[in-house]
Amino acid sequence: MLQGIAGLGSLLSSTHILAARAADETLVVGVLLPRTGYLAGSGDSCFEGVRLAQRLLPRLGLPKFAIVEADTGETPESAVMAAQLAIDRGAHVLIGCYDSGQTVVVAALAERRRVPMIVNVAAAPSITQQGYRYIFRNFPEAHRIVADSYALQKQLFEKTKFTPRKVVVLHINNGRGIEAIQEMWSEMHMPYEMAAPIAYDPKAADLSKEVAAARASDADALWTVSRADDAIRIARELIEQDWTPSILMSSNAGLHDPAYRDALGLYADYAITFAPYFDPNKNLTKRLQRAQFDLAPHTPLGTLQAYTFEAVLIAMDAFRRARSADPDLLAAALRATDIKNNVTPGPGISFDAKGQNTSLGLIAIQNLRGAACVVLPDTAAQASPVLPMPAWSARRIDTGTRHRS
Repeated sequence: MLQGIAGLGSLLSSTHILAARAADETLVVGVLLPRTGYLAGSGDSCFEGVRLAQRLLPRLGLPKFAIVEADTGETPESAVMAAQLAIDRGAHVLIGCYDSGQTVVVAALAERRRVPMIVNVAAAPSITQQGYRYIFRNFPEAHRIVADSYALQKQLFEKTKFTPRKVVVLHINNGRGIEAIQEMWSEMHMPYEMAAPIAYDPKAADLSKEVAAARASDADALWTVSRADDAIRIARELIEQDWTPSILMSSNAGLHDPAYRDALGLYADYAITFAPYFDPNKNLTKRLQRAQFDLAPHTPLGTLQAYTFEAVLIAMDAFRRARSADPDLLAAALRATDIKNNVTPGPGISFDAKGQNTSLGLIAIQNLRGAACVVLPDTAAQASPVLPMPAWSARRIDTGTRHRS
């Protein structure tokens, strides 16, 4: 968990005041992310989005802000404690939590405490199905992610003139996502057979049995519902067992994460992710990529940074219009959000009556020559997709230039 709950005091870092303004003129943003435990790497990537917002938003004419960092650790219980501490320390708005299980319980707390919350990354449908007044999500919910994944797969097969015969899903054992994948497979009339899904524990060091079971399913394509750390372990096990699926794809974070490419090198190439991402052709995206390079030259912009940056953008846009940190005025301003200058796919950021941005779509990203390249839809594409995936044994050290994006 949080390196033990012993350190309740360490859940919360000191408040960082970013502008010499009176307290009632400065919005205090409670940033709730896992900074310890097995989710820490993803939490750190999300926090880079906050740092990008600190640098870039004032240049867009938005107010500077203060942050209260709270480490949500590994469990829903530790996330609730972190949220309570952040609120008690004066947070006017919460942003988080990356993990759906944590976000579900923190959203309920925020609603009870009447503290507006902007969900940066979390897909559980229930988050925006409770009739909450203070909860807003700028991230696709699970059913939208699955539906868009299937639609992008069809486009991918048409584009490459390659269709797998049978697909097996290897998924985290939290039950999220796999139900929608199974339910929607027949509804979407997919052109391949679906094998029985295989669950795994994301904390397990050894995934050899699960990968062997996926191989034994006679599938020629592998669909993972994973995060970066376990996606790396899955890929290493695929290489160890010398099984090269014709397609290695994911509808979750992991395969297009910079950590995945750094860990696997040339073996990361050709993996495809259908995911919430950024539109590389938008003007603000280009500015955000430059800011990311200035902040961390060796870490390219990714999903977690982009969506967390937008969560802060949403908060500050609402604060500017509300001209107050009052929770009801902030919530009203959030409901009226209409941001056109943004980085994620779609026409912009707005919320429906449930607090969900329904205009977000997915992007297909393929690792090619060491970079995460958008390959679909055509309007955002940076490269053409490549299928089937070359065998692990056929890959050689590339003496040419491998670039990052």
